[in-house]
Amino acid sequence: MDKQSNIRQRDRGRSTPDRVDNVKDATSRARRVAILVLGDIGRSPRMQYHALSLARAGHLVDFIGYDGATPMEDVLTAPNITLHHIRVLPQPTSAPRAVFYIYAPLKVLYQLWTLFWMLLFVISRPDVILVQNPPAIPTLLVARVCAFLTGARLIIDWHNYGYTILDMKLGDSHPVVALAKRFEQFFGNSAYAHLCVTNAMASDLRDKWAIKGKLVVLHDKAPKHFKHLEAAEIHTLWTRLLNDPQFAGLGSLISSGSGSEDLKAQSAQVSLLTRKDSKGIPKMRKNRPMLLVSSTSWTADEDFSIILEALTIYEHAAISSMQSACALPSLVVLITGKGQLRGFYEREISQMQLSKVHIVTAWLSAEDYPLLLGSADLGVSLHTSSSGLDLPMKVVDMLGCGTPVCAYRFSCINELVTERNGMVFGNASELALQIQDLARQLDDKSGSYQQLLGGAAEFRRIDWAANYTQALELF
Repeated sequence: MDKQSNIRQRDRGRSTPDRVDNVKDATSRARRVAILVLGDIGRSPRMQYHALSLARAGHLVDFIGYDGATPMEDVLTAPNITLHHIRVLPQPTSAPRAVFYIYAPLKVLYQLWTLFWMLLFVISRPDVILVQNPPAIPTLLVARVCAFLTGARLIIDWHNYGYTILDMKLGDSHPVVALAKRFEQFFGNSAYAHLCVTNAMASDLRDKWAIKGKLVVLHDKAPKHFKHLEAAEIHTLWTRLLNDPQFAGLGSLISSGSGSEDLKAQSAQVSLLTRKDSKGIPKMRKNRPMLLVSSTSWTADEDFSIILEALTIYEHAAISSMQSACALPSLVVLITGKGQLRGFYEREISQMQLSKVHIVTAWLSAEDYPLLLGSADLGVSLHTSSSGLDLPMKVVDMLGCGTPVCAYRFSCINELVTERNGMVFGNASELALQIQDLARQLDDKSGSYQQLLGGAAEFRRIDWAANYTQALELF
């Protein structure tokens, strides 16, 4: 049994009324909800928010998924959330291609057996099964059968369509894609209710898939603790982060330029973005660098060459503007996330000859990630949707922290990024011009950048908890 399950073992033996009494805002009879994620629980923020909202409403949550990144602290410490980790079937490496053709169906069979065992024999009998889609195979089949056998309601949280992701890899004419689509439609149509991340997806399910269950649009929203940081908070954050080896290369940016100051001695007075005044109160530095943040899973569906090309254009523009009255500031670009292409792009970055742009790749804890976003001047998203119907969670996080966003243009991005809180781009040149325009206005109290800050602040007025009321009625 995993560590988190051991921590909560004492809770599983307690009666439902005892556990509900410990939840201050329990609003109705407690139900047992099984949340199924065929992915890393720690890297599934929306499903973690589901778990927290349901637990705070008094429900008992069995959270099933893979171990990996550390989940949010609130998830780990909630008395009525129990984590159940799915064992991973070891994947062969450096094996002939024929081995992988054998491994793929074996993996699906193993997942079927593991999920059925978990839902039917490991956890207590659920009243509701909430499943994340995608992946659709085999989770929708398992969830449908288990809901039938246990009498539970099945609710699907539609993040995207699984078959469209296969389409990107195999092509729309591939028979596996057609089979996957029929599988997803058949089992998707058998659910009691459906949660959708966009209005566009809800319309597509209703009009093209003839979905019969209840449909609720639940846009992603950041939790309450996501916010834009004040200067004192930014100072505390960056004083600490500059001691992290991941950010060691940024230490030179806080030097006065004389080369004689001891950076350690001045670190308490000066951070990457702030400086304490004569009274010891942190203020935003004059002539500070602009802080740009981008979050990525380093996968092929995000063309990261776009941002690298845009940063090269910015570098040339910044150097050309050095002698002008409106010189562009230096740019610090922090790219967060893990993924298979990270090493490839880190090698590309290491070969770039840059002096005005400083690029750092890092991985932050769940606690530091919103603080970083809240200290940033601008967020950039390269997310492209395989279906054109989902929205990037990273942009929700950025706007939830009150940080304006430049996002790659696709069909329904306007449900999230508007002219009030950000900009959209279609290529590197557009992105470079947008960054330059906003960089020149960082300290302009009446410019368009300040208007975007106001729009981002308006976005976060409705947080996840306030947005979740309509979803709770399904449980």
